[in-house]
Amino acid sequence: MRLDLMALLAPAPRDPEWEAEKLGWRCFVFGNANPSYRRGSRLRAAWQRGYDAAARSERPDPYVLCAPTKGEGDRRF
Repeated sequence: MRLDLMALLAPAPRDPEWEAEKLGWRCFVFGNANPSYRRGSRLRAAWQRGYDAAARSERPDPYVLCAPTKGEGDRRF
């Protein structure tokens, strides 16, 4: 059996729902309660899941993922 390491280590495709959930968590940490997704959309629901999870967390700020999402440019947290 032969494995191609480059194929295994290649970046995974971006998951829009995971990105929206991370953004919801970040928005809670930085005090933004206004999602930019349409009401009723699956991305809005994912954003809300991330926001609610951060709200339930005792210390949400250490868990903010530092990689910027699309549209954040080169900003680092």
